[in-house]
Order: sequence, then C-alpha cells, then structure tokens
Amino acid sequence: METPMQACGVILAGGRSTRMGRNKALLELEGEPLISRLARRFSCWFAQVVVVTNTPADFAFLGLQTVSDRIPGLGPLGGLEAGLQASRFEYAFFCAVDMPFVDESLVRYMVGEAPGHDIVVPRVAGEFEPMHAVYGKGCLPVITRNLDARRLRPIAIFTDLRVRVIDDAELRRFGDPERLFFNCNTPDDWEQARRRVRQEGDS
Repeated sequence: METPMQACGVILAGGRSTRMGRNKALLELEGEPLISRLARRFSCWFAQVVVVTNTPADFAFLGLQTVSDRIPGLGPLGGLEAGLQASRFEYAFFCAVDMPFVDESLVRYMVGEAPGHDIVVPRVAGEFEPMHAVYGKGCLPVITRNLDARRLRPIAIFTDLRVRVIDDAELRRFGDPERLFFNCNTPDDWEQARRRVRQEGDS
C-alpha cells in the first residue's frame, strides 16, 4: 500500500440528486453506498478526508469529518470553499460523490502536479472536469469573491488562477476518460455503473 498523500481528499456530497430522484450518495454498488466506496478509498489515499454536505447526519455512519457550505444552495462552488477551508493541507483533491470510478494513479499524478499551480484539472474533449480536480488554498479569495457576487460556475475562477490542465492524451495514460469521469446522474447511468462493476469486478 502506498503512503497516504499529504493532501486532503474532499467528497462533495451536497448535490440535490434531482435527476436521480433519490440521494445519489447512498445508492449502492455491490452492496456498498457510493459515498462509502469513495470514503474507503480516500481514507487509504489521503492523510485527511472531508465530506462536504449540508445534511451531515445522513453521513455520520462514515465517522469522517463533515463540513457545510457557508451559504447553502449555491452549488459546487460553495462546496469548494467549505472543503478548502477545512483542509489541513495546502492542496485538496475534490471529487463529486457520484463518480464511482476514480483512479488512484491519476489522482496521485494530479496532486503531484499541483506545486506551482492553484488548480490541476482534467479537460476531456475540450470540457473541464472541475468536480474531479485539485485546488490549492490560494483559490479561496477568488472562490469567496465569486460566491459573494453569485458568479457560481466553478470554471469562472480559472481565469484568475494558475491552472494546470491535463488534456486527453495525458489522461489516456490512466485509462479511458469516459470511464475515469463517469458520473451517475440518472437511473440509466446508475444501471450502467452497476453493469460495469459486475463485469470488471471493480473494488
């Protein structure tokens, strides 16, 4: 087992799950809730793990630190602010709770690329993956300013910060980007994830 990274792993569990129709974080893959799957992995990978949620009682069973948004209801950018403030480390890797196929090698590579940058973010076919990215403490003033001005798109902060982009060719060293960044937004997505886990025996 590799040494835990001196960084914070942040699980973003605050989404409303409107398209899924129920709390995505508690959906089970092979008998394990999505959030437990990420928590188990992150607890091995990182020296600190934080769950961002505005319903902390739902996740007390994890035994992990939970934090809530300063201003609830403003979406993922509020989760970035809360997670970075809770981090004991300069850098934190953020992941949406509905991404079941996060790859340890890719995450370690991204954290390793962080020094000298504020953000390390994948870009697949021209589209950023801001909910599978590394953010540094230096992002906080920009995040807070945008939240207070209600500029809520996470990528809106990129223009004011030092961003290390990991594009398709670099990403493919770690696997198929479609799998790496697969997320469960709908019941159809959920069924596809379940089939994939059964086929691959993914743990």
